[in-house]
Amino acid sequence: MTSTGQTEDIVALNQLAFRYAAAIDACDIPALQALFLPDARLRSFHPNAEQPFADLSGHEQLAEIPRAMRGAYADTTHMMTNYLFEVSGDRAKGEVLCTARHLLADRSASLNVVIRYHDTYAREGDAWFIATRDIRFLWSEKHAVQDDLMGGTNR
Repeated sequence: MTSTGQTEDIVALNQLAFRYAAAIDACDIPALQALFLPDARLRSFHPNAEQPFADLSGHEQLAEIPRAMRGAYADTTHMMTNYLFEVSGDRAKGEVLCTARHLLADRSASLNVVIRYHDTYAREGDAWFIATRDIRFLWSEKHAVQDDLMGGTNR
């Protein structure tokens, strides 16, 4: 059985995942940085890779993610699911599954990516922050984009 305090922690960690998705989709650098500890580390891995292809530390380096996304994509949507968290006091470990859809900058195609985030978290005061994040890309699909089914054009 989960205690009331632990239930509140799990809800807060779920909200952290949702805020991450919102910050990434908006390419909002301050919102993204606010979710991570100042010395946080983020590493990205290709499928089945043992070594990361990107290794970022600290808020300034994390700011490069939204900057790169602005140039590559016209729009993105990150959908977070399958949350698994283990809370121990002011520390936690977790996994979050993400299906991310990326509309290419020229709007010709959609790159859809399935990702699993492996995280550690730290609570400071009343708030939870991401301390480390390993982004494990599982697979991707690229599809041509059709006209908007509602009769308009893409944003």
